[in-house]
Amino acid sequence: KTTKGAPHILIKLLKPNNGIEAQVERDVHDLGERGIRCLAVAMTNASGDWELLGLLTFLDPPRPDTKQTIEDARHFGVSVKMITGDHLLIAKETARRLDLGDYILTAEGLPLLDPVTKQKPADLSKKYGDLCLNADGFAQVYPEHKYLIVECLRELGYKTGMTGDGVND
Repeated sequence: KTTKGAPHILIKLLKPNNGIEAQVERDVHDLGERGIRCLAVAMTNASGDWELLGLLTFLDPPRPDTKQTIEDARHFGVSVKMITGDHLLIAKETARRLDLGDYILTAEGLPLLDPVTKQKPADLSKKYGDLCLNADGFAQVYPEHKYLIVECLRELGYKTGMTGDGVND
């Protein structure tokens, strides 16, 4: 078997191994500080254990018109927040380039749907409203987080809109 994905996710498939986790984290951090994204690639060996093959790097800068679009939205009174599955460092670099602010949080501490009923938390806006309002953006989120952030803002009475470049946006 072979797979690719976010390094912090794929690293969990590996057996503890001679500090490879720490090296991957350092490499991802170093690349992320320069705005370089990466994917990890792994495959199973003859014993069925996952082994890391390496990191694939690529650049994926914002579109040239994105910064102006955000400025235009703000001119018309629209508050803009970034919600992305990207690594925190990539999100911070993107936010810097687009003048989105520097208070970018990870998904840690964000709500999840109830695992059984798949319903949002009953106290969503009461418990997470300030967090969602004050953050300039969120990184390392899953589609479920995106939904709940938007839903929280809607519960607080804000009109919301969302756009993106992925199937889960």
